[in-house]
Amino acid sequence: MSESWLEASQVHFRRFRSNDSRQRSRNSYNPPQAFPGNQRGGRFNPQHVMKQKKGHILDGFSVRDASDTLFIMEKQVRKWADLPHVHRRLESFGVPRTDVQPILSIFAREVSSGLLCNPVEQKKYHVERFVITAKEQNGGLLLDQILTQLFYSWASHPEQQNVLLKSVSRNTLEQISYLYSTADMSYPADMYPRARSMRRKVILHVGPTNSGKTHSALRALAAAKTGIYSGPLRLLAHEIWDRLNKGQIVPLGMDPDADSEPDVTTNMDIIQESVSRPTVRKVGKAKYARECNLRTGEEFRIVSDHASLLSCTVEMTSFSSPVEVAVVDEIQMLADPERGSAWTSAVLGLPAEELHLCGEEAAVPIVQALLKDTDDELFINRYERLTPLVVQDKSLEGDFSRVQKGDCLVAFSRSGIFALKDKVEQETGLRCAVAYGRLPPELRAEQAALFNDPHSGYDVMVGSDAIGMGLNLKIKRIIFETLRKFDGNVERPLSVSQIKQIAGRAGRYGLHGEPGGFVTTLHAHDLPMLRSVIPCEPDPIMFTGISPTLAWAEGVLQALPMGASHRTLLEVAPYVSNVRPPCRAFVPSKIEERSRFVETNAKDMKLYDRLLIGGAPLNWRDPLAVDFAARLCQIYNEKIQVPILQALRVGPYMDALENVEGMMSGGKSAAGAPSQGLVILEGLHKSLVLYLWLSFRLPVAFYQSEEAHALKERTEKALDWCLLNMSKKVADRQPATFRLRIPSETADDVEYRRTPATRQQDESMRELGVKYAKILNSERRSARSQR
Repeated sequence: MSESWLEASQVHFRRFRSNDSRQRSRNSYNPPQAFPGNQRGGRFNPQHVMKQKKGHILDGFSVRDASDTLFIMEKQVRKWADLPHVHRRLESFGVPRTDVQPILSIFAREVSSGLLCNPVEQKKYHVERFVITAKEQNGGLLLDQILTQLFYSWASHPEQQNVLLKSVSRNTLEQISYLYSTADMSYPADMYPRARSMRRKVILHVGPTNSGKTHSALRALAAAKTGIYSGPLRLLAHEIWDRLNKGQIVPLGMDPDADSEPDVTTNMDIIQESVSRPTVRKVGKAKYARECNLRTGEEFRIVSDHASLLSCTVEMTSFSSPVEVAVVDEIQMLADPERGSAWTSAVLGLPAEELHLCGEEAAVPIVQALLKDTDDELFINRYERLTPLVVQDKSLEGDFSRVQKGDCLVAFSRSGIFALKDKVEQETGLRCAVAYGRLPPELRAEQAALFNDPHSGYDVMVGSDAIGMGLNLKIKRIIFETLRKFDGNVERPLSVSQIKQIAGRAGRYGLHGEPGGFVTTLHAHDLPMLRSVIPCEPDPIMFTGISPTLAWAEGVLQALPMGASHRTLLEVAPYVSNVRPPCRAFVPSKIEERSRFVETNAKDMKLYDRLLIGGAPLNWRDPLAVDFAARLCQIYNEKIQVPILQALRVGPYMDALENVEGMMSGGKSAAGAPSQGLVILEGLHKSLVLYLWLSFRLPVAFYQSEEAHALKERTEKALDWCLLNMSKKVADRQPATFRLRIPSETADDVEYRRTPATRQQDESMRELGVKYAKILNSERRSARSQR
């Protein structure tokens, strides 16, 4: 943040109390305060019947812009200081109960009396990091965080401590200072010394969907001696891996051969070439091929131990070895509270001579801010959409008979998607493919292939916002069922970025007649909002996530009281750490569920293992998934080694898989069997992915990765059968004589192995490691019991 923000805040203290009308920018997206009722002609819509969680106790204040923040802190600090959970948090951080009330009272009195009006004090406490925006979704929670951060900064300052010694013990002040200094994360760029030793050339490619913004970046990667691609999805990482190994991307600087066919099936945002010398080819050629390995959260594919290129999901990015070219895709994901820290690390930490960042225009300011102190060169290339996107004059007015071939209906709940699927199939006779987040990526790709194939019989797609990234979909028209989405707490209007990302999928390849795409809504009351949003530019991203390292966690744990809970450790970064803009330490989602699980099932594990389990890709709202994870922990605690079938023995997963496989072989099936099986098999697939994810991080314990992969492939075929037969009557169901048309090990035509050479070890060495681990665990448990 600049000094102009601080100046604005000073002016604001003088004018905030007047209730003047708040003007809105005419080019901004302003959702109405209340949407019209669910006008569905009396039809029950389960998507909109969602329980809204209780908000934060500090919610309720209004914000016009960032300059309101200091005034809000001043007015809310006394209320905050009296909250019981604030007292409990400070006690958990090591402040004695007898000192909590006195020190909070002094702090609240000083802040409410104008501490933050003083420019000297503002500079002392770095108040530019305290920002609440008008579009903040969890304002009360954020206010709680920044007041706690200010408290620790205030109570740790030497001048302030001299005054506080009259009311608070020296040990208390030393504890506060120790935790504050240990938890400091004010210079995240310094966490990557290898990248800081270079002066990188950073090229930002920005534009809307279907603008070709990743085209030149991928060609530069194909031409590099060493390089890495980091993307948001396994599907995208797999595609880059496949195309580089097959020679389908012509390296920059090489002339493409004549009379080759362009590839229009790519999920990448590339320039669609109709010329006779395309640079992204349908058929690869050996002279363009590059050895490339694949690394995602659940799978390694090693073509060669000496491969000079790597394609990975962004969380699996390696920062250890310098490369010539790195490509980071969907850079606007910096703003994601859950995953954004991985993009922050990639931007700051990739040791690449040339770093290509591809994504939306909204990411430009925050990338500039991140790189401000890195001494890197930044170049910005902007791209325009290659085909027009038209908002239609009319909605479907709730009439499903108006759905046409090439349409994609978008809803935001699993039940809503299948309700739309049934309605479209009943009223039009058209068959629908589906794509949503809980469906495995392999099945989403299979459903996309069915929709894209004009001879498959699947003419309509029904999906969630999962269609907005990573899927090649030949959509002519996008139809929004609603422009609101439940975010886990409340139902909110979609952002400009979300709407444009989804709408931009229409007309991507111009294969439905004239080039371009169309977008509309299912119901008339949503159309004016859609029409107002499409011309708008998304709001600039203001903050990016930052995550602590293992070394940071080890230090903080030493600074906390002995026996501090897992939740206490997780709360230090967002509530105590000095994190400066544009970075922000977010409170982890489902922190209560994560912490309770770790305290119950992983309390005796090492810190690394506890952090690993607490951060695992687990659906914390799914009781079956949580039970499976608990069994993994139980077996790990007792035996170290975790056989996959033993973990699956309890619960419905294996029974469901075997029942569906029986139906696939021609066995008896009930009317709702495919639908019921689909739900359980989705959970089984997620659980197998969890096991594979752990197998790459704790390979000695979760050693049956090959068995898990085999079960995963069986589950994907069973899921595919369920999807294909959900709309059929029992009498019309056919035994499974098909195979998945998604890329499989045999279909890739790229030879690879899953295990790195350094991890190939004989059984005797594995058993020796397990033996010593059991001895250490036994000694650890014995030591705890004697305390």
